[in-house]
Amino acid sequence: KAVRPGEAARCGPGPGASPGAAEQAAAAALLYDMKGCYSRLRALVPTLPRHRRVSKVELLQHVIDYIWDLQLALQRGPPRPAAAGDPPEAPCMPAADRILCR
Repeated sequence: KAVRPGEAARCGPGPGASPGAAEQAAAAALLYDMKGCYSRLRALVPTLPRHRRVSKVELLQHVIDYIWDLQLALQRGPPRPAAAGDPPEAPCMPAADRILCR
């Protein structure tokens, strides 16, 4: 229905709208919000490949890996300077095994 000049447009369903219309509007708002959340995750996770698009599942895999890396860094404490004769520190798990949701 067209809005006449001077008349306010309604954002939600009108009084005669079906209950399903309100649910559809809520679902659309949630979907829009989720897209924003995925965009924010893409900006926050430094391990994502920048040269190609990633799926939502792959994005979540990188998020999980990044959280694990941060948790390990917190458990280890501040880094200590390496002495000249010290061997390089080995990672606790191989890089191929980091993505858990394959």
